[in-house]
Amino acid sequence: MSEEKTKKKVTAATKPMKKVAAERVNPSTVNGKKALYQKTAAEFQSAAAEMLQSGVREMQAGVHDMQLGIKEQINKYKEGAAAFQSGVADLLSSIVKQVKENQEYIKKFYG
Repeated sequence: MSEEKTKKKVTAATKPMKKVAAERVNPSTVNGKKALYQKTAAEFQSAAAEMLQSGVREMQAGVHDMQLGIKEQINKYKEGAAAFQSGVADLLSSIVKQVKENQEYIKKFYG
């Protein structure tokens, strides 16, 4: 089969169907059924597009909420780390103070 004939067959198969005027046809005829199927297909496409948009909106809202939660958790961890560092610094200064006091006591006691 030549390339030109193949292209014609492919384009003929991919062409959209002619719209049938729904008000002029009977649902028991081929054109009537065709019109009904076209109308149903359009309704399904519209519903699918609506569901897709709704799903995207919900997913974006969920991602946004998750990002906020992660940021809050990061801030809590930062505050916790800062408090831990502060506690370690206080403990270290207390230890250094006790060591100095013990050294002074030893100097006074042993001369």
